Parts: sequence; C-alpha cells; structure tokens
Amino acid sequence: MDTKEYLSQVSSLEKKIQNKLTEIYQLKSMVYNVTVYNDRERVQTSSDKDRLGSTVAKIVDMEKEIDALVEKFMEKRNHIISQIEGIEDTKMYHVLFSRYVGGKTFDDIATEMFYSRMQINRLHGKAITEFEKRYGAEYLDS
Repeated sequence: MDTKEYLSQVSSLEKKIQNKLTEIYQLKSMVYNVTVYNDRERVQTSSDKDRLGSTVAKIVDMEKEIDALVEKFMEKRNHIISQIEGIEDTKMYHVLFSRYVGGKTFDDIATEMFYSRMQINRLHGKAITEFEKRYGAEYLDS
C-alpha cells in the first residue's frame, strides 16, 4: 500500500459506513411493506415464510457490522490524524489534513490557502514524501 492509499483509508471507511447505513435504511423501509403470510391457501413454494423476521435479523446483523466499522474507523482516523500532526511544516500539515481527513479537493485547498493548484500539487508531493520518511516503515511493505 502506498502513502496515498494509506491516508485514504479514513475516507474509505467512512464511505463503507455510509453505505451500510443506507442499506439499513432501505431494509427498515422494507419492514414496513412486508406482508404477513396467509396460511389459508397452501401453495408449494420455497420462499421465506417469515420475511419480517428475516429482514429484522439482517438489520441486526448489519448494525453489528456498522459498530465494528465505526470502531475501526475511529481507531484508524485518530492514528492517521496523530501522524499528520507530526508533520512540523504547517503548510504540509494543512494540505494533508484537508485532503485526507477533511476530504477536500486540491482546488478547494488551493482557494483556502490562496495558492495555485500547481503549488498545492507540489506541496502535496513534498508532504507525502515527508510523511513516508516519518511513517512509511509502518505501512509501505504491507
């Protein structure tokens, strides 16, 4: 894994959590539309007779998955933030934090810092190199 991938884990985990929350929302919406099985007419099918119970079980399982993802997200986020905070140059720190924790585009960062996009790209390259020197042994060979 390279440095950009390593730093992007924060946003990647955040997106996974959001996707799981969306899935839960959709499942909960389905719960309100589930019909109760009527036992009067017997038709031989292999469909799930307890759709409501199955859907609720899926929701519970997904909520457990989200809890685990949130815990992993918080640990990874806090660790990466502490590493970024170890970068002493404030401009490099600002670029790395804004990009990988704040999720900002290079154009947004350039506007915010009153620099050109090209200057932000150079500064980002220097910041990545500095980050690798300090912390690369932890993740580069993974």
